[in-house]
Amino acid sequence: MNLVTLDEARRHLRLDVDVDSNGDSPDDPDLRLKIAGASAAVLNYLKSRRNLWVRVYETDTAGDEVLDSNGDPVPAVDTDGKPIYVVDSNGDRLIADPIKSATLLMLGFLYRDRDENADKAFEMGYLPAPVTALLYPLRDPAVSGAGLRRRGP
Repeated sequence: MNLVTLDEARRHLRLDVDVDSNGDSPDDPDLRLKIAGASAAVLNYLKSRRNLWVRVYETDTAGDEVLDSNGDPVPAVDTDGKPIYVVDSNGDRLIADPIKSATLLMLGFLYRDRDENADKAFEMGYLPAPVTALLYPLRDPAVSGAGLRRRGP
């Protein structure tokens, strides 16, 4: 699942490309590959798609968001209790802005440093700090095996 479009990637990278009659450029195969890689890195870090899309929130009769006892907006749900998401004109769910931004930042790292991490922007096996700063609040925490006991004989 790609979290950004080819056009969004071109704009983010500020690529001024000549496109053919189909809207393709010679760099598109490489860019598509990097979009897929950046998207996969973000999805792997999140570990869940729970916070991936923009949700609809409950509103009162005045059109203001309904808040719970903690002051957080109350997500809207359908009659089956499933979350309602914001969709585009094609009916596709909209990706949340922090996730889209993190994906574009990761794409920039992949595009700029094609072969290595020359400026040591991140540790091997980890995402760059600006990417994790956007994603960390949305990440599902890992369940550790420490402290868990096996029950039974």
